[in-house]
Amino acid sequence: MKEAFLHHIWNHKLLQQHSLRTFHGSSIEIIRFGQLNFHSGPDFLEAEILIGKQLWIGSVEMHVNSSDWELHRHSNDPAYHNVILHVVWNHDCEIDFLRQRNVETLILQEFVAKEIVFNYNLILNNSVHYFPCEKMIKTIDFDKIKIWFDRLIIDRLELKSQGVLKLYEATHHNWEEVTFKLLAYNMGLKINADAFEQWSNSFPFQILQKNQFDPLRIYALFFGQAGFLTESMDDYMHALKVEYEYIQHKYQLKPLSKSIFRFSSLRPPNFPSIRLAQLASIYSQEKNLFSQLVSFDNRKDIELYFENFEPHIYWNTHFVFGKQSKSIVKRLSKSKIHQLIINWIIPLRLTYDLISDHLDMEWYLQLLESLKSEENRVIENYQNAGVLIQSAKDSQTILHLKKYYCDEKKCLNCAIGNEILKT
Repeated sequence: MKEAFLHHIWNHKLLQQHSLRTFHGSSIEIIRFGQLNFHSGPDFLEAEILIGKQLWIGSVEMHVNSSDWELHRHSNDPAYHNVILHVVWNHDCEIDFLRQRNVETLILQEFVAKEIVFNYNLILNNSVHYFPCEKMIKTIDFDKIKIWFDRLIIDRLELKSQGVLKLYEATHHNWEEVTFKLLAYNMGLKINADAFEQWSNSFPFQILQKNQFDPLRIYALFFGQAGFLTESMDDYMHALKVEYEYIQHKYQLKPLSKSIFRFSSLRPPNFPSIRLAQLASIYSQEKNLFSQLVSFDNRKDIELYFENFEPHIYWNTHFVFGKQSKSIVKRLSKSKIHQLIINWIIPLRLTYDLISDHLDMEWYLQLLESLKSEENRVIENYQNAGVLIQSAKDSQTILHLKKYYCDEKKCLNCAIGNEILKT
């Protein structure tokens, strides 16, 4: 049993309120439960409680055991001198300080339905299922908590925006550089995201801007800095190598080791070599990518724009340097573009709109709703448990729920957990 559960019971009025009696035999009528205190001091403030025939106005303090009062040294703390009721789960001793002031004790477990306690123990002590309420979530009427889910997706967007804002400050308010670094990170997928982030930070962004007039130099810069040009396997690779050596000498660059990029467990279209080629195709053709991103009106415009970028013809017949494969143009797939909309374009534009003070949150929510749900193990497990997930808005909400509520077992702060504890 945790004290937070007692707070939850009291705050949501989940106790039997008729025939309430203190340990000392006095009747209780709760006029006002008070406000949950998130700072130091008693747990609930400004409560109004009729105990016997006397109306008390003040604070309510809660403990799992009565003895916790002395353990926490509340008797010596003036902040607790206006406590009017001591609410406990187990009454293991009398507190002289409270009795001298005629403050009585309510044993909460005597007035809480066993089903609520059972559900609490079931979800909080769950060590078997993928998330605590996995076996009970199908009983929830999600229409009742729709507003809370809407709050979750906004919380997620705002949290992502904070990361973009930090990068904006670190780049001295250079939106084009922020755009490049965020795009590089997201091109790496989860398995290579850190490697691509390290790569994007391995050379000054200004070098990229100064050489965008020459596609060969952009490809040479990108692959050379990634450590892919240490040898010459064919004519194209040799040309890139020669060009990179010139750039490296001119700007005193230090390339990374190719070993930081992972190829294993990836499908060939997701190889870091292909993602670098796609990045190079974008930046060898688009000089002001950020300006372009903030001009899009809808998802279709974004899709059409990014579907037009084709990497150098060499990559039509290669997934890696020096090894030919079946010919196929390595454009960004529609699913990859959608992933970039969710994790790159939306956080980037939203942050820009926040700073510019013309944010239209509904536009972003509608854009997410227009995209199909993401597919990963997290989403699959919630779907298998009975949660309806149809759009990217739904899947992003669930990902936020999983990370910040389920994984941390914050069931008492979760609308789903609250509904389960009521049943």
